[in-house]
Amino acid sequence: MNIGIIGSGKMGKRIAEVTEEYQHQPLSLTESLQATEELSFAQTPAVMIDFSHPAGLDKILRYSKAHQVPLVIGTTGYTEEQFAEIAQAAQTIPVLYSANFSLGIMVMNRLIKQAAKDLASWQIELIEKHHSQKKDAPSGTAKRLVETLQSVRELTPVYQWTDEPRKDQQIGVHSLRAGSFPGEHEVLFATKDEVLSVKHEAFSNRIFAEGAVQASIWLAEQSAGSYQLEDLFEPRGGA
Repeated sequence: MNIGIIGSGKMGKRIAEVTEEYQHQPLSLTESLQATEELSFAQTPAVMIDFSHPAGLDKILRYSKAHQVPLVIGTTGYTEEQFAEIAQAAQTIPVLYSANFSLGIMVMNRLIKQAAKDLASWQIELIEKHHSQKKDAPSGTAKRLVETLQSVRELTPVYQWTDEPRKDQQIGVHSLRAGSFPGEHEVLFATKDEVLSVKHEAFSNRIFAEGAVQASIWLAEQSAGSYQLEDLFEPRGGA
């Protein structure tokens, strides 16, 4: 099947490589486009993968809805209004959004959720590192991890510098941008006497490309709805 790739940056190119390597699936790349251009493929793709820029969302959703093409979104940095547009589009087409397509991050989400329940009185900090060219900070994955923790604890994220002690109901979120880090996320649970660290390191963006391609193959067979990466392993109905 044809997979339309939107975005010709590092991730777009890596997804194109992985797509062509999937010998057990009849995948063929149609075209790779910048989100600032009008979407135009040699033929209508069976599914699209978007790793471009938030500014191109309207054109992408318009094309996807007009041609009824399932859409996998890996772009981060969306506003609340844009997320609402994505949710609305999911009423008529299958849409899978994930800030991180790593299986390891998916498991990390489960681990920190359980830890936050079991260690209810422990303080929590989050540290994330990425390459210096990453535009958004904190990362979409960091935001997702915070949301996971907030689902079981009343926590207020603290992103800015402060001259006050950290309060128990706060979670400090620290973003580092330097060198060529593909991605590193660590959640610390701490008391005065001990620390538990849950950490994930990505050594190559290939893991994200493989996850996105696997998600696209799966999504092409789904009905309209809003999906997450977890649904590949724990199937459910579209929401």
